[in-house]
Amino acid sequence: MPAGRPAVGAAYVAAEGFRDELLTELGGAGTELVDRLVVTEGPPRPVAWTQNVWLEPRWIAFGSISEAARALKTIQRNWALHPGRHHRRAALIAEQLPHVSAKPLRFPAPAPTAPLGAWTLVEPGLMLASPRCSSPFPDGVVRFVEDREGPPNRAYLKLWEALTLIGRHPRPGEVCLDLGASPGGWTWVL
Repeated sequence: MPAGRPAVGAAYVAAEGFRDELLTELGGAGTELVDRLVVTEGPPRPVAWTQNVWLEPRWIAFGSISEAARALKTIQRNWALHPGRHHRRAALIAEQLPHVSAKPLRFPAPAPTAPLGAWTLVEPGLMLASPRCSSPFPDGVVRFVEDREGPPNRAYLKLWEALTLIGRHPRPGEVCLDLGASPGGWTWVL
């Protein structure tokens, strides 16, 4: 562990606009490391205000961009950058990593099954990385090819996301209840 850096048992990517709620939910046990990335010393735990949990975070010190990329590739193949500090240096590291296709899904395509690690640059020679995360999507953000003609609004994307993340879709003969179906984005999906 680098000098002056705490042990990290888990890292949480706060949902956009909900950093304060995540910090409150963690009961003061979390510290924001970089933009929306909150770290704790304790092990990962279920929390509501996160989009992605880094399950095995570790500090990685390095002396060069190539060394940083090599360190990540030694651990596993697939990595997603959580942007934070030192943007240009982080981009140069990311360029040396294998390409990960993060193109939008066409619903009802399943979520990716390949493991996707996450990393962020904290200092020019120090990153925090986790080879295992709770979400198979970069920063936990599910992106879809949008249908801009059929649905009455964009609310359908929330339901697509929920169904994709749980890995289950309503089947013929099942009952679905949409409360408050106006203008009907969810009803359109169901």
